[in-house]
Parts: sequence; structure tokens; C-alpha cells
Amino acid sequence: MTVAAMPIAPIAPYSHRLATAEDARAIAPLWQAFAAERESIDPSMLVKPNFDFEKYVTNQLEKPLSFCWLLEHSDSIIGCLFIYYYDEAPPASLPEYLIQQHNIENPFQSRRVGSVLGMYVQPEHRKSEAIQMLAKAAIAHAKTMKVSDIDLLIAADQPGIQAMLQRAGFTKSAVQYTRHYDIATDAELPSLHPPHPELDDVELLAPRAIPLRHPQTNELLRNSQGEPVFFMPLVDEQGELLKSSSGQNIYPELLLDPATNSWAIDAEDKLVSCPILRDEHGQIVENQGMVQFYRPAYQIVDGEPALMRDASDNYVFCDVELDRQGKILKTPDGFPIFKQPQIQIRTYA
Repeated sequence: MTVAAMPIAPIAPYSHRLATAEDARAIAPLWQAFAAERESIDPSMLVKPNFDFEKYVTNQLEKPLSFCWLLEHSDSIIGCLFIYYYDEAPPASLPEYLIQQHNIENPFQSRRVGSVLGMYVQPEHRKSEAIQMLAKAAIAHAKTMKVSDIDLLIAADQPGIQAMLQRAGFTKSAVQYTRHYDIATDAELPSLHPPHPELDDVELLAPRAIPLRHPQTNELLRNSQGEPVFFMPLVDEQGELLKSSSGQNIYPELLLDPATNSWAIDAEDKLVSCPILRDEHGQIVENQGMVQFYRPAYQIVDGEPALMRDASDNYVFCDVELDRQGKILKTPDGFPIFKQPQIQIRTYA
């Protein structure tokens, strides 16, 4: 399933598409040229010697909320635009003390942001229609992600891009000034890092493993044996990594227990995750570029919501609604509709 986006007619001989992890090698020299141009404009932005741009691009493509649109000419990649998404509101699973700290430090209302990391098109292809194609593709995708704002930084010597953005409805919100200072290599530098608690030294089980922390205390989550618990990308029956339509690794959606406000753990001391939703053809279901999972079923126990379990003590998940052809029914926003099981109300003496 491809990422939902507004159809944009190709402009011969240019075309655009969403990048996948396999494009990293071709994108790397473009991003290196982008960095070199950025450095020439702003003396405070110096590129690291021998920086591995291919690894950098690969990392960007594998991030769940990072996307790259490619501009092609005669089947060659000649431009790219990176955009990533973030929500300024804290996640609901954040510990209460961190939510309070967030509220203290943020006087403005939270936004859902599509932020442009950068755009580069080879000089010989910097034609208005080609650049507009790339920009419109990214803007259309941002709209499908239901962002409230799109942020981007444009160099002062690019009046053409500024005019194009103004025609597209963007407004100039600020003018950035920079001043660079050379610091002696042997200078004693005061720390500019805020104090933070010491982090546990955890040996990763795999390159993409993420150590989990308790939603309330932010401490490392450990199993009954005292070993750290890791968030691992999903694999298929052959042990191959599952990939989204944009070529990114798929991580599980963990089950949060409302009774404990912590991750649910089964009888085998393993984290419980929501099953991936697949369509009638066995393909992974996505919406707005995000993989969809089955939703957990709940019951009311002593007046409080609790995860529902069956007679074998397995967690219960809602079935998906299907039409007469066996296709998944969806909301107007494209999200799958799940059947709500009859809520069981239980009281324990």
C-alpha cells in the first residue's frame, strides 16, 4: 500500500516519488552537495570532515515520521526534499511529572508540525516547474498527516523559493541572523549541557533495539530476571525485517495497561503488542504513512477500565469491520473501523 497523497501530475521529463531505504546511496551525494551549499552560505554551519552521508540518509529514511520526496529526470534522481513530523504536545504515556514540566516550559499552544529538513535540486535542473513539483508533493503529504503548521528555513539569497512559497500561502515569520566565533582548540569550555540523571549503560541486543523505560518513572523496564526489556523491530516468519510501504522498519505497538499505567506483560514475561492489521490480500494496512494495528478490547472492573482477557487469560483485541466484499471499512479519514465488543462489567468482592 503506498502512502496516501494528493495526485500531482508529472511534468515531462520530470517525475517525483517517495524514497525508500534502497535509495540512500543515490540520495547521499545530493545531501552532501546540499550541506556544502549550506556551509558556503552560513559560516557557522561547518560540515564534519569525512562525514558518512549515506549512513545519515539511511538513518533519516528509517525514522518512523521522516519522509523523503525524490525528483527524477530520465530515471535519475536529481533532487530530494526531506520532511519530518512531530507533535509539540507530550504523549499521553509520559509520566505526570514530565507532563507538568512540559506545561511549565511551554507558554504556547502545542502544534502538529511538518518540518522541512532541507531540499536540494541539482543546479542544471533548478527550473520553476520541477522545484514546484517537489515542493507540492511534500505539502500534499503534510496535509494527509493532519499537521497544523509547516515550518521551513530558506536562505536569504533564494528570493525565487521565497516568492514561490508566498504564492503557495506561506508567510514570512522571522528573519534569521548568525554570527560565527572561532574558539581556540585548547580553550577551557564551560558546559552548555543541562544537568540530567545518569543513564544506565545498556548493551543493545541488535542495532535497531531500543531499551524501554517505565511510562511513569522513566526508569529502565526490566523483566522478572532483572534483564532490560528492548523494543525490537518486527520480523516475518522467515526472520526478515518487516518494512512499511516507505521502506522503514516496523516497530510493534505495545499494549498499555490502564490499571497499572505500564506496559502489559504476558504469562511468559514478554511484552504484549497489538497485532498488525492486514487487508483481504494479506498486505499490511497503512493510513497516512502509518502502519495500523488491532485495537485492544476493554472491560469495566470495579468501576475502572481494564484490558479484556479470554478464558485462557489471553488479551482480547477488537475485530475489524468488513464490507460485503470482505474489505476493511474505514472512516472518512482513512482509519479502519473496529467492532466494539460488548463491555463486561465485573465486580470483585
